[in-house]
Amino acid sequence: MTEHSPFPHRVVCVTQSLADFGLKAGDNGKLVRLDGSRIKTHAAFRDWLYRLRPGERLPRGRYFRNKTPGRPWLMMDELHMMLKPIKP
Repeated sequence: MTEHSPFPHRVVCVTQSLADFGLKAGDNGKLVRLDGSRIKTHAAFRDWLYRLRPGERLPRGRYFRNKTPGRPWLMMDELHMMLKPIKP
């Protein structure tokens, strides 16, 4: 950019570390929590659980115990979009 740019600009430097997110690199190079426990994602099981419809039978297995099939309810509050701004 030139010094005579019509748009004001500002440089911001941001530094992040794994400790900011509660993680560190383990001895084998994989991410672990700061207390040393491993990160369990179960992404494939969660995807299978979300693909089922409510009321369908769950597969056998330790992960699916006490779970309900279907996606969890997601509630979004968008009331602020319907309200008009109040002008003083």
